Amino acid sequence: MADDSQLEYEDGQTESQPEQAQRQTQAQQPATQSASSELPIKEGAVVGSIAVIATYLSHLLFTIIATADSTPAGDTEMVGVATAGGWSYLSALGTGFEAEGEPATLGDAPNHAAAFATSPFTLSTTVLALLTLGGALAAGYGIAKYTGTDNAVDAVKASATVVPPYLVFALLAAFLLTHTYSDELVVSFVGTETSSGSVAGLDAEQFFNSDGEVTSDLEFGPATTGAVLYAGLLIPAVLAVIGGLVTQWEDALETVMAKVTQ
Repeated sequence: MADDSQLEYEDGQTESQPEQAQRQTQAQQPATQSASSELPIKEGAVVGSIAVIATYLSHLLFTIIATADSTPAGDTEMVGVATAGGWSYLSALGTGFEAEGEPATLGDAPNHAAAFATSPFTLSTTVLALLTLGGALAAGYGIAKYTGTDNAVDAVKASATVVPPYLVFALLAAFLLTHTYSDELVVSFVGTETSSGSVAGLDAEQFFNSDGEVTSDLEFGPATTGAVLYAGLLIPAVLAVIGGLVTQWEDALETVMAKVTQ
């Protein structure tokens, strides 16, 4: 009798084990699905911020070097290195510039040594381009690798979380990294149609009176729309997504090959 009872107990225990395993699996599935569906927003913000700061500091360093070897026009002063470094950073990400609301280029602005435009040494522009574009690419790759994404869709979602810091910096730069020219000599470089490197659409009469005195300062800085669209969204997003997809290159290759062989 004792043996029969023990056998019945063991049979009942054996029969309940699959049910317990099934219940445990079902309980774990929602947690797993929830974890996989959560975006690494905080982590992405940290990685993106590091990429933005490191890239800006690279442009700032190169701009400091270029400024040290530059001479301002006449008795005027150079544009601050912090501002010029930001111009260099934005220019590398495709941002255009404006002088009193008119489209301009960095070459139209005097007395600055923005490294991406002035090339302080051989191949410096190439180095800065690689650092700028590679920073966004590496950020997307890093966050996708860190979160352990196991498919292309999750990799894209994760890599996109590094973009907000780029957008924030672009917005701040568009409004803060401007320079006001007030000296007669430098205003004439930008604000007259006859001067070398002048901005089309600007006329000397806007800034000078009949005696040649400056009556209105001239503001030069990044174009807000271009800064937000290119430096804040489009280019960082594309590069970050490419970096994220690199972590899934085997799956992507298999998908492409499968479609080719169909």
